[in-house]
Amino acid sequence: MKLKDYLQSQKWLFLMFGVLLTFFTIITLIDPVANIHFTSLLYILGIACMIFIVYCSFDYFRRKAFFDQLKRKTDCDEYIPFHDLDNIFDNMYVELLKAQQDKYFERLEQMELERKELQEYMTSWFHEIKTPIAVSRMIYETKGSIESLSEEMDKIEHFIEQALYYSRINDFHKDYFIQEIDLERVVKEAIKLHTKTFLAKRIRINLDLQKLEVLTDKKGVLFILNQLLSNSLKYTANNGSISIGIDSGKRAITIRDNGIGIAPEDIPRVFDKGFTGKNGRQFHSSTGMGLYLAQKNAEKLGHTLAITSKKEHYTEAVLSFPSTEDKLYQM
Repeated sequence: MKLKDYLQSQKWLFLMFGVLLTFFTIITLIDPVANIHFTSLLYILGIACMIFIVYCSFDYFRRKAFFDQLKRKTDCDEYIPFHDLDNIFDNMYVELLKAQQDKYFERLEQMELERKELQEYMTSWFHEIKTPIAVSRMIYETKGSIESLSEEMDKIEHFIEQALYYSRINDFHKDYFIQEIDLERVVKEAIKLHTKTFLAKRIRINLDLQKLEVLTDKKGVLFILNQLLSNSLKYTANNGSISIGIDSGKRAITIRDNGIGIAPEDIPRVFDKGFTGKNGRQFHSSTGMGLYLAQKNAEKLGHTLAITSKKEHYTEAVLSFPSTEDKLYQM
């Protein structure tokens, strides 16, 4: 802290001191009862000025020491608490700095956690996408069937779409378009995207679709349905079955398979970021991000996604839409 900066910051104090000295001088000179000699008055004013200069000097060095200490501590990477200070205003200032510093370190910790999660996800994503790429290359080199190559390309496209959704999950509001859509048509569109897998695994599909129109983002709902269908197809054995229904009364889409199910202890964590559970460890291609992204998209659209399951019997996912569309505008 420079002396020039201190003097500029105390200009109102100096002005007030000058006004008080001027007022005291005028009153003393015009008051006939005071009867103070002019030289005595100058002596008194001089003493007052010296006392004021001593006070300002002390205050300047005290504040300079405080801000020097503050600068040293802000240069440190780690949090170093301040001791209580004599001046109440300095204490208030330091408390504000402490609060700001705490928020700063919390934000840094959150950013570091997000960086690690992104690194872990991308690592698993690279391993996951290598398989369809390798299979595609093998099919191409051996002049295999175009249908098999197309299936592997669909898998690659699905993985890329998942990564794109993950990258923009925090900026979702910039990339959605709310409109009235026919859920029956969207469900059929999602099923069509997985037709080859249904045929390859000979999985029966049971449809119970009712007319239901809702206000939502078509692309977001389609992504959720694709993820739910992809999981059902992955964990349902050959010759199994998947049932898809739309209940207009409950305003919900239900996807139920007779696959391997989910362990009871894993149910509460199926929507956690990066959680794969016992099934994920059994099927090494799982990244644990699909259901997390599906749930996040449903949440941002004002919908509700719930999953129930019984091990070795079934898994059921229910995507519910709000009874009033007001929830859509609370995002």
